[in-house]
Amino acid sequence: MALLAAAAVAVILGLLGSRFSSLLAAPGDGVLYRSTLYVLSGAIVFHLTLTLCDLAGVPWSLVLLAALGALFFGLAWRFLPGHPERTRLPSNPGWGDGIALLVLVAFTLVALTGWITIPDFIFHWGLKGHRFYLARGVDYAYLGRSWNWVIHPDYPNLAPELFAVTAMLAGGFDEPAMMLWTGIFFALLLAASREGLRQGGADRFTLQSGLALVALATGAFGLGHLMAGAADWMIALALAAALPPLLRPPDRAGDFQIGAAAAFAAAAKFEGVPLAAFLVLVQLARRAPRISLRAVARTVLPAAAVVLLWLGRVIHHHLFLPFNSGPLRLSRAGELLPAVTEAFATSAWHGFSLAALLPPLLLLHRRTRPFAAAATLQLLFYSYTYLTVRVDDLRFFVLSNLARLAFHLVPASLVAALVAWPSPRRREAHDVAIGGEPAAALGADPERVAGSG
Repeated sequence: MALLAAAAVAVILGLLGSRFSSLLAAPGDGVLYRSTLYVLSGAIVFHLTLTLCDLAGVPWSLVLLAALGALFFGLAWRFLPGHPERTRLPSNPGWGDGIALLVLVAFTLVALTGWITIPDFIFHWGLKGHRFYLARGVDYAYLGRSWNWVIHPDYPNLAPELFAVTAMLAGGFDEPAMMLWTGIFFALLLAASREGLRQGGADRFTLQSGLALVALATGAFGLGHLMAGAADWMIALALAAALPPLLRPPDRAGDFQIGAAAAFAAAAKFEGVPLAAFLVLVQLARRAPRISLRAVARTVLPAAAVVLLWLGRVIHHHLFLPFNSGPLRLSRAGELLPAVTEAFATSAWHGFSLAALLPPLLLLHRRTRPFAAAATLQLLFYSYTYLTVRVDDLRFFVLSNLARLAFHLVPASLVAALVAWPSPRRREAHDVAIGGEPAAALGADPERVAGSG
């Protein structure tokens, strides 16, 4: 029953987000990718709704959430444009899809046992989710207690909100049901990665091998580093979901897609807030100098709503932790580099952690440059954090979290690297170029341009 509750909440989020289909869906987008965007968009609506309930002092209840969801669904049905063109499920699955599905099922089954639960779920994410479930809202008084600095009271709360509402629907807080959310995020991450390879013009072998590579690398790290129940999956998912619109010229749907990915990242975790800013800035820079106010609104408003409400509540309740940031100390670089090398060598990554360092190299490739710009800025932000954080033992601090920070970047960076890798299919797409631009880059479905994939 509890597992069904988690699955039901995910389906409801997808249904809510599907009301934005006319805004989010670009021509040629696959149905799995559209479904991913719908869940992300529904999660944003869900998060903003719960935040506004907290602001109004209204306790959460299933009846209230059902009524608000029905109201939103009705308003969206009335005022948003009609559905976009219909899409079908991939009609040409291959061996890579099979491997990815096998990895996903195996990882999820192990996650449900609790054997690979991240300690942060016990002492942080799950603890807050259970508390919010009991309090029927974000308990800011509890977060503000001085001894609760260990649970990061200043973090965004989408993950514990999902846990709390899942518990409300299940009738109790059940740990395996919360672990199922990791499997859901993993599935969406694989769907977004597949779409990035497809829209990037990968030939069939590259698409299948690339998807299998992402699944195996991610699944192995998730198992070896005990990542079930971590919110880091949401950051990795947001960056992977932003990759397809960053691979094609900026368009109206791409603005909405970047806006949704950015807002989801900002609601998920502290590191998602700068990532949201970088994604938005890159998309706006791509539209310069002929940028319109509508394009700015489409790209900026979702993330701005999430960030401003989060900042307002955190500042109002004095939740920011003083050790998060201090003066920039470049002298720490000598201490930082050995610790970074040691963290990247963790056995759980099997060497794939180095993919997190690919974005600066991908700046050299025209097609992947927008993604690489956002990912490189995120890398620089992590470096800045290590040079400013107020901790005495920097080595321990780096070893405790850098492998997880690399996880934010690895899946999408692997996909982007494969897109940048030359292939016969992309040369064929160039042969049928329109006005000097590859047909795939103009938004055409690569499978229609260059045969089945």
